[in-house]
Amino acid sequence: MSAGTEGEAPVLVDLHCHFMPPDLPDFAKELGDDRWPRLIVDEDAGVGRVMRGEDLFRIVDPPCWDTTARLAEMAANRVDYHVMSPIPVGLTYWAEVGPAVTYARHLNDWLAEQVRHSEGKLRGLGAVPLQDEAAAIAELERIVGELGLSGVELGTIVNGTELSAASFRRFFHAAEEMGVPIFIHPMARYHGYDMDRCRGERESMAIEMLTDTTIAATALVFGGVMAECPRLKILLSHGGGTFTWTYPRLRYWEARQSDDAERTERELDTRVGDLYVDSLVHDPDHLRILMSRYGANHVVAGSDYPFMPTRFTHPAIILDEAVRAGVCTAAETDAMKGRNAFEFIGEQL
Repeated sequence: MSAGTEGEAPVLVDLHCHFMPPDLPDFAKELGDDRWPRLIVDEDAGVGRVMRGEDLFRIVDPPCWDTTARLAEMAANRVDYHVMSPIPVGLTYWAEVGPAVTYARHLNDWLAEQVRHSEGKLRGLGAVPLQDEAAAIAELERIVGELGLSGVELGTIVNGTELSAASFRRFFHAAEEMGVPIFIHPMARYHGYDMDRCRGERESMAIEMLTDTTIAATALVFGGVMAECPRLKILLSHGGGTFTWTYPRLRYWEARQSDDAERTERELDTRVGDLYVDSLVHDPDHLRILMSRYGANHVVAGSDYPFMPTRFTHPAIILDEAVRAGVCTAAETDAMKGRNAFEFIGEQL
C-alpha cells in the first residue's frame, strides 16, 4: 500500500470503527444472564437489533455485521481502510472467565475472517477477557500470533477496577513485549458504572463517555502503567476525552507532591506525548490542543462508524475543516488521515 501521489487524495484510514458478528452465541438464554449481548438480524427491515436478553440495546445498520455492505459503503465514502474493533458492549468483563473467553474468541475469530477476505481493506483490534489476566494474555497471544490481528481494544474499567491495578500489570508488560497496540474505549455505562448525574443519552454521549476515558487515561499515565511500559502504544478514543484538557491540572497536582517538580513534569509530559488520540472531537479547533499535547504525528482519523451519521463524523470532515481554518497544514492532516494510523498498528503506508 502507498500514499497518494501528488495531486491525488491522501489515503484515508478510519481507526475508530466497530462491528458485531451476526452469529454470536445466545449466552443470555443458555446461561440465564441478560447482560450477554447478541445481534438479531431482521432481513425484512434491513436492520440488526443488538439485544441483551430480551431488552433492545441498539439498532444497527448492515455494515455493522455485513462486511460486503461495509466495503461498499467505504468505497462510496472514499474511505480506504477500516481498523475495526468490537462494539464495546461486547467486552464482557463482568462475566465468568470460561464464557468470557468463549465469547471473546468468537469475536476475534469472526473479525480475523473478515480481515482475511477484505482484499486488504480491513484491519482488526481484538477483545480479551481482562477480568482474568492469564486468560487475557493467552488470548492476546492468539490474537496476534494465530489470527494475525493488528492489536486489541480495551474498555476503561474492569469490574470497578481501574487499569492501573496490579492485577493487570503483567498483561500490559506482555502487550509491550509483543508490540501490540491498545485502543482504549469508554464503556462505564455498559458495565453499570454510569454517573448518576448523566441520566440522558445526550449527557452520556457528550459528558460521561469523555470523562470515563479521562479516568482511564489518568490511571495509565499517573498509575504506573506507562512508566513501567514506556514502549507500549496506547490510543485514546474521542480525542482522549477530557484528559487533553484536564492533564495540566493533574500534572500540577502531581508536581506539588514531588521533591523535584520540574523533573516530574518532564517525565509526565513525555508519557502523555507518547499517547495517540483519534480526531473524533467534533470541533476542528480542538485539534490545536491535540497536536500540542500529543504531537501531530499521534493524531489519527476516527468516526465511530457505523454508529454516528456519516454527514457529521466522516473521518475526513473535521481534518479538512481544520486545514481551511488554519489549524493544521495539509501535510499534517494527510498524515492524520493515513500514515499515523498505520504507524500505530505497526505497518508501513
